[in-house]
Amino acid sequence: MEKSLLVPVLLASGLSAAAAPISAQQDPHTGDRAILEELVVTARKREQNLQDVAVSVSLLSGKTLAEAQLKNAAELATLLPTLNLQASSGPSTASFNIRGIGTQTFSPGVDPSVSTMVDGVVLGRSGMAFLDLADIERVEVLRGPQGTLYGKNASGGVVHIITRDPTPEFSGTIAGTAIEDNEYRIDGTVSGPVSDTLGYRLTGSKVDDDGWAKNVYNGNKINDQDSYTIRGKLLWQPDEDLEFLLAGDYHENDCNCLALSVREILAGPSQNRLLQEQLPLVPSDDQQDVNNDESTKNHTKSGGLSLSANWNIEDYLLTSISAYRDWDNKSIVDFDRGPTNPLALSFPSIPRTEQDQVSQEIRVQSPVSDWGSYILGAYYFEQDIDTSSSTATSLIIPATRIASTHVEARNASIFGEVNVNISQQWQLILGGRYSYDELKYRTQAVGSDGILFPPPGRSRNSLDETDFSPKVVVQWDFNEQAMAYASYVSGYKGPAFDTSLVADGSVVKPETSDAWELGLKSRWLDDRLLLNIAAFYAEYDDFQAETSLDNNPDDLLPGSPVLVNAGEVSTKGVEIEFIAQPADSWTISGGLAYTDGTIEDYEEGNCSGGQIARNECPDGYQDLSGGRLPQTPKWKFNLNTNYRIGLQKVPLDLTLGANLRMQDDVLYGLSQDPYTEQDGYTILDISAALSGRDKGYRFTAFVKNVFDTHYAALIFANSADLQPNAYIQLVPKYASRTAGVELRYDF
Repeated sequence: MEKSLLVPVLLASGLSAAAAPISAQQDPHTGDRAILEELVVTARKREQNLQDVAVSVSLLSGKTLAEAQLKNAAELATLLPTLNLQASSGPSTASFNIRGIGTQTFSPGVDPSVSTMVDGVVLGRSGMAFLDLADIERVEVLRGPQGTLYGKNASGGVVHIITRDPTPEFSGTIAGTAIEDNEYRIDGTVSGPVSDTLGYRLTGSKVDDDGWAKNVYNGNKINDQDSYTIRGKLLWQPDEDLEFLLAGDYHENDCNCLALSVREILAGPSQNRLLQEQLPLVPSDDQQDVNNDESTKNHTKSGGLSLSANWNIEDYLLTSISAYRDWDNKSIVDFDRGPTNPLALSFPSIPRTEQDQVSQEIRVQSPVSDWGSYILGAYYFEQDIDTSSSTATSLIIPATRIASTHVEARNASIFGEVNVNISQQWQLILGGRYSYDELKYRTQAVGSDGILFPPPGRSRNSLDETDFSPKVVVQWDFNEQAMAYASYVSGYKGPAFDTSLVADGSVVKPETSDAWELGLKSRWLDDRLLLNIAAFYAEYDDFQAETSLDNNPDDLLPGSPVLVNAGEVSTKGVEIEFIAQPADSWTISGGLAYTDGTIEDYEEGNCSGGQIARNECPDGYQDLSGGRLPQTPKWKFNLNTNYRIGLQKVPLDLTLGANLRMQDDVLYGLSQDPYTEQDGYTILDISAALSGRDKGYRFTAFVKNVFDTHYAALIFANSADLQPNAYIQLVPKYASRTAGVELRYDF
């Protein structure tokens, strides 16, 4: 069985294939010398040693996440140089970026470019991904197009979060964390057997954060958070060949968060007025405070149920995963980012997005034989998304505009992968997925002042699309310590609609890609060093993005954003990951990613508000061909080390840890506006932990960003109509030196 109450599966404990400490085991052939433990992943729907899988996959264990004080999925990018976070001006539109590819538009009719999964269940919207990392078994990050085995097709990659299952013996954890600026966290887990065939696991976490910045307009703290998460699992194994896992979770979050500060206001006719409005604040690259008359609010509720079944039929494994999830987000920000209201806007109701989804996956896994093995499966996904907003203005002509959109998306597919052993050293892996997409939408709006608001109206449309995505891999196991592979994968991101009335539901074709990769996975120095290298190149056609107008500008209001197929982009690079165990008490790990993402062809690209204010885009659009892909530093490096010291007079171990991460400059806007670029920076985190040698308690003191290095997670130009030549930024909490302590007890 893959999971069992009686025989737990060996999983990676305290291991990371990229940037986190691991534990050692004793080699029976060499006595006391430490070697690296096996790293177990399910990247090909089987539990396999990471070093045997011909896929670019990074692995972070739950122990690694806990010891690094990672509390939310948004922080995963701090440990993995191959993963980037695309921060956003709203919680519902944040997303991940892998190898330069991320979601460039967040219309409800657009699929995420990087798919996020929890325990084998695809999350339909990007904003659903950023859950609290409580009681996590491991996180697997698959890089590049994933079209064969992972739920819906993903053009950029997959982030798969796997939570812990029930245990055959009573166990649990309780932990409390206190961080500067009055942030407090508590989480706990209990797990164990109900009977010989039934086990349970229950996890809860709570976050209470007062906020780390201030709104000088009213003196209130901002960027606060009040959230909690509950998760439960029941594992029933009626006999040794059959098991069922029922899982449920619920999360709720209230915050005045993602308040965006003014970074700079460039010279121009409005500069003095805008600078005076911001007083007593002075725009700067480390400014976290704001001067806003409109509150920034976000309320999110999400939850789901899933039932997984595994049935061994002789030597074959039949797996079924049935799931339901929903997500409800209400959020608003101060659009003009100032203490005035130049457009006299108000919001009778906060903009809202409601999503619910059902999915079903079933697959058959063959036994591994002399000739090879295979996996065959079918997948179905259905989601409904409703967005609504109400906006009022008293400028010139009082008016209230009420808009709503409903999107229905269906995806059905069959998939398979076969692994053929050509010889003892050579393997051929062939895979493919045939997909059918169906998309429907309707949108309507009432109310208009004829000036700020587009004309009222309604629009609806539907479409369907099919695709076949093949995969070919050749793997060479040239000795017991190393293997190399070459792969070709075809990627696919489904069709979309621009659901805005001004675009009248224009159809956006699927985004397709061709990706090539060469990889090496190896172990050296008698299993004390693990080294993996991947070189990749990918081309994307009909790249889905936004621009300021389409080919029929007479049908649109000037400057209206439109969803389009931008053209072609490419991404290439090299990724290196390593783990070293020089001694039983010392681990070193890290990674280096070089990514060159280029816009090959995008003649009618979007313009930033700053470029428009400076009259650099007189036509309302620009040729972005040859530009850089945003959210993608060319160089990103991570180095982590942990050293354990056994204290002589007390039964305690002292563990000293450090995590160093460096990255090149990064452009935050597709428009290539140089003022949206963040310079390269280096961050050092340190920690010291006292842990019981025989008992499960651990006290940790940590400092994030020791050298107080300031950086922005997002920079963009405000509207030329609201704040001409003003640039807005999101400065995260850990862009300043921050200290904290944690007390944890495992039993």
